[in-house]
Amino acid sequence: MDRQAFQLTKRNFKEFISTRRYLIPLAIVGTALVVGLGTLSLLAYQQQMSLPVYLQSFSTPQISVDALASSKLKSIVLIDVRSPEEYQEDHIGNSDLVPLAEIEIELGLQRINKIVKSYEEKQKTRPTIVLYCTSGMRSIKANKYLSDRGYQVVTLTGGITAWRKQFTRSQDLQVLSEK
Repeated sequence: MDRQAFQLTKRNFKEFISTRRYLIPLAIVGTALVVGLGTLSLLAYQQQMSLPVYLQSFSTPQISVDALASSKLKSIVLIDVRSPEEYQEDHIGNSDLVPLAEIEIELGLQRINKIVKSYEEKQKTRPTIVLYCTSGMRSIKANKYLSDRGYQVVTLTGGITAWRKQFTRSQDLQVLSEK
């Protein structure tokens, strides 16, 4: 670029700045970002999730309570990723407890491996792991952790909260008996 073209560009830039034509588009873009981020934050709050986990949930494979109950997946292993206290208070049917904290320190991976191998020996097929927690936040985190390590994993949309809206404890085994 020669000196004359550079001077022209510099003059155009100074004129652009001095006329402040950039303020309106900048204000519009800034407002759109704030409104968009605020909306996403509210949606995450409604789902009882942090914003990063809520955004991650869009790319996490999930299964609805209806789809799980209607046998869309034939061979499954249910894993509860909540705390032992929450599991003792209430859990879905014959699910196994592997808390998220244990999965994150890889102690839980050994237990999940054992559960999957036991299922494979009995059923002669590789199961899909269905993760659940209270509403979805912990199971989404666990899903990412396990899928990154090669497991076939889905998350129960809405967690045990959504499950209990449709099924009581006494119905769990009946609904899941075909799995």
